[in-house]
Amino acid sequence: MTPSNSIIEVRGLRKQFGGLKAVGGDTGVSFEVPRGKITGLIGPNGAGKSTTFNLISGVLKPTAGSVFYNGEPLSNKKTSEITAAGLSRTFQTPRSFPTLTVLENVVVGASSPGEWLRTALVGGWRSNEQDTLEKAQLALNTVGLAERANDEVTNLSGGELRMLEVARQLVRDPDVLLLDEPTAGVDPGLQNRLRKLLLDLHEKGTTLVVVEHNLHFLLEIAHQIVVLQNGELLAAGTPQDIKANPKVVSAYLGDEHAA
Repeated sequence: MTPSNSIIEVRGLRKQFGGLKAVGGDTGVSFEVPRGKITGLIGPNGAGKSTTFNLISGVLKPTAGSVFYNGEPLSNKKTSEITAAGLSRTFQTPRSFPTLTVLENVVVGASSPGEWLRTALVGGWRSNEQDTLEKAQLALNTVGLAERANDEVTNLSGGELRMLEVARQLVRDPDVLLLDEPTAGVDPGLQNRLRKLLLDLHEKGTTLVVVEHNLHFLLEIAHQIVVLQNGELLAAGTPQDIKANPKVVSAYLGDEHAA
């Protein structure tokens, strides 16, 4: 069977917290993520970006609607099962183990989180763990942190912590990587490195979904941009489509971005 051009399909997605309709309003949000492409998810504060992101990655369960990954519904799957299927994500606030080195942080959770953490804490690695160590070192090299492998995580800058967060997901070799605000607190030099990294991942076939406030960053790399407003889908299309969309210009971008 020929694989679908869409690796993720969001169908009628709704999330309600008590009386608050956080995502989807009354009718639900629907859009698709093209396989092997870079999709940006944008919108004003409170638009529902993070909630939508959490619904796609399985952190939250929808009130209604479904998310399909490679044609399979995710609603009843645990986050660990979703990750094992090839969908990984970073978090807006980088997560790390401060008592471990940069390298140890990458290998922790690569296959069995509890086992890796115990191994790291007691020191030393068994022979059957060497493959993951090598993958972790490669991931650090990919994000530009190879020289910091043996440093304590507490010595990293905020931007370097975000790059470490990306490395921790790359070691899983995901088919889809979801990135939550990857440029927040990242200096221009690291942003350029991150831009190159995401484009390189795209060239290798990885599908990327990026929630980002840095619109300029997204306009440079995204093939598709999905725009949310008040929890509902406002528009979806190419960066050129989005810049020229009067509704988007009025609600989010501002007149200076109009084509």
